[in-house]
Parts: sequence; C-alpha cells; structure tokens
Amino acid sequence: MLWLFSQMFLLCALAFAAGALVTWLSVRGRPRTDPPKPLLALPGPRLTTEKVVVDQPVARPNSVPLKGNSKTLVYHTADSPYYRRMKGDRTFASEAEAVAAGYRRWTTKSRVKV
Repeated sequence: MLWLFSQMFLLCALAFAAGALVTWLSVRGRPRTDPPKPLLALPGPRLTTEKVVVDQPVARPNSVPLKGNSKTLVYHTADSPYYRRMKGDRTFASEAEAVAAGYRRWTTKSRVKV
C-alpha cells in the first residue's frame, strides 16, 4: 500500500513540475531586436490659443412643464422633491390648466391638513 501511495505521489509531483515548467516557458519574456512601433500617433500641443466661436446660442425653455399623475390626480411643479423621479403621464403648461383639468397641487406630509 505504501508503494502505491509513493508511486502516485511521485506521478503527481512530476505532472505538477512539468505543468509549471511549460507555463514558465510560455510566459517568460523574449528579447526584442527592434523597438515596438507606436500604435497611434498623438497630436502635438497647440502653439496658439484659439477662441471657440458658437454660431447660435442654446435656447432654453422659458417655463418648465408641470407633470401630472393621472392615477392620483396630483401635479408636480419644478420645486417638488418628486419632480425629477416622477414620470408624469400628463404635462401641463401652467397651474391654471392643471387645476382646470381636475388635478391638485402636490403637498408634503407636513402641509396636509387633517
């Protein structure tokens, strides 16, 4: 039994050493005779400063639309903490338009009257 164990141990040790040798041979560095070529030529620094000219200014909307939730009939203005994360299945141009459609203004829990 000891003979079989020693044979298996020797076989596994030789297989491990052979695998380590093959790995080391494939990973070791080989000396290069010529320097590596650059893959991409980068542009040099600018010598003069140039001003960027914008042809047309970016147009900003005058007012932010109101977002309305059709399930709860609540509309949210831009100062609402829920405005950015609310999808808003209906939009309104003004608060008067939202109220005329039957929506009410958003309220925080501290502003709700009991």
